[in-house]
Amino acid sequence: MFLKNKKIKYILIAFLIIGFFYFFFELKYSQKIYPNIYIGEVKIGGLSKEEAKLIINERINNVNQEGIKFLYKEKEIIVYPIESSFDAELVNNLINFKVNETINEALLIGRNGKLLEKFNLLFNKKNISIKIDLREEEITNNLRDVFSFYYPQDSYFYLESNVLKIEKEKAGDIIDYKKGIQKLKDNLGNLNFSNISLAGQYTNANITEENCLSIRNNLQQILDLTPITLEYEMKKIKINKDDLLDIINLLKKDNEIIIEIDREKTEQYIKENISVQIDQTPRLPKFNLNNGLVENFQPGIEGRKLDLEKTTERLITLIEEPFKNFYLPVEKIILESSYSNELEIKEIIGKYILGFASSTTDRISNISNGSKAINGLLLKPGEEFSLIKTLGKIDESNGYVKEAIIKNNSIYYEFGGGLCHLSTTLFRAVLNSGLPVTMRQNHSYHMSYYEPAGMDATIYDPLPDFKFVNDTEKYILIQAEVREEGLSIELWGTNDGRIINMSEPTIYNIVKPNPTRMIKTTTLPSQKIQCTQSAYNGLDAYFDYEVIYPDGETKKRRFESHYVPRQGTCLIGI
Repeated sequence: MFLKNKKIKYILIAFLIIGFFYFFFELKYSQKIYPNIYIGEVKIGGLSKEEAKLIINERINNVNQEGIKFLYKEKEIIVYPIESSFDAELVNNLINFKVNETINEALLIGRNGKLLEKFNLLFNKKNISIKIDLREEEITNNLRDVFSFYYPQDSYFYLESNVLKIEKEKAGDIIDYKKGIQKLKDNLGNLNFSNISLAGQYTNANITEENCLSIRNNLQQILDLTPITLEYEMKKIKINKDDLLDIINLLKKDNEIIIEIDREKTEQYIKENISVQIDQTPRLPKFNLNNGLVENFQPGIEGRKLDLEKTTERLITLIEEPFKNFYLPVEKIILESSYSNELEIKEIIGKYILGFASSTTDRISNISNGSKAINGLLLKPGEEFSLIKTLGKIDESNGYVKEAIIKNNSIYYEFGGGLCHLSTTLFRAVLNSGLPVTMRQNHSYHMSYYEPAGMDATIYDPLPDFKFVNDTEKYILIQAEVREEGLSIELWGTNDGRIINMSEPTIYNIVKPNPTRMIKTTTLPSQKIQCTQSAYNGLDAYFDYEVIYPDGETKKRRFESHYVPRQGTCLIGI
């Protein structure tokens, strides 16, 4: 009996020790990631969410500025996760690190109720990968642009003074980009930003000059079908001999050369040369206020959309079923064009004016064009507004101008600079109205245009977008206008009594950028230096937002923003 009681006593003591250990273990890690959890060689176990975010962002801030080097033989390219315009407003994120999502996943490890997994973390290392969004196609295309010098070149046809001629083949290297991109993914997941050496294999060209000579007459007969006329209503679009030759492929199968129209090239040709002449973004009717009544001052415009698939299918049958004319398949998009005057739009429910001092003429021009696109739009009760969808095509046909951007160590030009001024002004007007924001992304860099930090919204077609919902029971009218003091946006509707409380932004984790980088380029004269990018500090910011509805319901939200540092950049001609 004594031995039995002693045994029970030891068991109780053991359970008591385990219980105390478990209690203090849970207490210690109640707001922290469990121990022995790593991302690659970066230890995040034992850290709070903010501490883990800080140490991960420190690594990411560096690669955002230094980039990742790809090498093949004597050539190299540095891929930067963020491509940006000179003033940093126009940004293309090739690599997006999902830090918050990764940390939230790390916090859940060991918290699934299984004691064995929790116990295992005390003695064994647990490695997780950081989540990323990667624009594989764009990165691969950047690599192709730089390393195309090494490619084998099949013999091919070209036109000179309308005469069909043949370029001789040359041997070269086939580079394995797929393997390189997979290596990049693996490295990024482990916060490893080391150089990546691409693999390639020397090979002869597949199609020779002799092969081309054997099918020259057949190809000439196909080209003689031009010009091919594509029609839609009164519009006629011609495909000439050069255009047709550009979308033709030569294939070698069982030592026989086959002439075909390439599907991918054809789709690209249609998008760049035909769709742009046919497609028309539908435009909602625009409205104005006159003595308290809503008037239709600009009717809606129906949309048109060329059927890309059907048009492509028709063109790629040209060789088997020759034709000279083709009526284009176009879908019409009909919009509602009339509203009642009795919409009960009585007052301004939210507004904001954002100045654009120091902006260039081109930037102000884009802001003005964007404001015209949204001015006068009506939102039905329950309707979600999308800024990207409303703006439609951002190109010269709608009055937009291009802005310089650095890509592959060279200067390129893209549309869209200044439109983030529109999205940021609209974001702030929506905040002041108490309407729910359904999509908002801060800029990659913090710029003086958008003080205070943490209250900006960026857009870039197709994503990120800026969206919000009309959750009132009445229509809302958007009024946007460029004034001397800046861009003014007003949201008119019926005030339902909701109360908005908003804190001032809190700024923290300020990070200085790396020293200015010098990039060699062939787009400038030798030794000429052009400094193209200003340096920006990295930082984090947040503000708290609260809406109290008339029925007493309260909705709270914290808007968080992370801005990466950007080092200054200068180009030097070689």
